[in-house]
Amino acid sequence: MNARTPPKRRASSQERIERILDATETLLGEQGLGELSMYAIAEQAQIPPSSAYHFFPQVGDVLAALAERVFLELDALLKEQAQLPHAGSWPALVERIEARFQAYYQSHPAARELLLGAHELAAIRQADRQHDLQLGRRFHECLSACYELPPLPQEVDIFTLALQAADKLLAVDYQQNGCLTPPMCREATRVIIGYLGLYLPAVLPAAELRR
Repeated sequence: MNARTPPKRRASSQERIERILDATETLLGEQGLGELSMYAIAEQAQIPPSSAYHFFPQVGDVLAALAERVFLELDALLKEQAQLPHAGSWPALVERIEARFQAYYQSHPAARELLLGAHELAAIRQADRQHDLQLGRRFHECLSACYELPPLPQEVDIFTLALQAADKLLAVDYQQNGCLTPPMCREATRVIIGYLGLYLPAVLPAAELRR
């Protein structure tokens, strides 16, 4: 007597959501935003369209969810950089951090399309602005963990503005060339260091170890 074949396990809701996000990421990297549809996403994810619509009624909803995943990865990237040992100048640290952000964009075409593309998806733009504030705070914490920072303006967040200015250059580069070019990546790094240099002296004392 043959052993009974175990029933095929149904994918959980979270597993299906991840498959939908993975499929969307793949399609964005291959064909960009213009050709994206829920039917194409469902086909790529190998699930029925009704299942895709159950979790994400519109393409904008799945793009917003994918953007949140990208934001988490960028947050993790900055946290990782903050934990690495550093004994150089603050511009060297900023250059290292910006280089990692640029490397992330280079290796994640869907992230480039979502955050640097020319689309006008309000939900993503709003989420991106909120994430910029969070990333700016982490950026500030990263530098203050290594250096004793001077008094900084309270009316503006210079770290958020610096990151936004660099991303703006990268966005222009991507929209004009379809990729990030080495010259503009260098300029983006110069912009972020140059702007922060308006408030930070060239040499900062090392931060005291915090217990």
